[in-house]
Amino acid sequence: MEQKNKGGRPTKTLSEKRKYQVLLRLNTMEYYTLLGKAREASISRTEFLRQLITNAEVKSRIKPEEMQLIRTVSGIANNLNQIAHRLNAFGISALNEELNVLKQLIHELMRRLKP
Repeated sequence: MEQKNKGGRPTKTLSEKRKYQVLLRLNTMEYYTLLGKAREASISRTEFLRQLITNAEVKSRIKPEEMQLIRTVSGIANNLNQIAHRLNAFGISALNEELNVLKQLIHELMRRLKP
């Protein structure tokens, strides 16, 4: 027996079906921001959020280990500044070049650590 084609839209595959629903609570400001941006893009709120999920880049938080490292390097930089200040107060300038090199290295390290 032959199966007759009834016409209509082809059935979606499992990967194409949307079977999950997410509840999102927004305050008034967030809601109207979402509405405005969706209208600006001339798409629905749902489609706007889907595109945001697919294309957006989210910055991850600094890990506790990285934060501890940043604190340590900041402390070293602070100590170095105090040493330089005291040397300058006593008129000792022989170590200024070395201190400046160390400062530059610390600033470069801090720049690399911060996202």
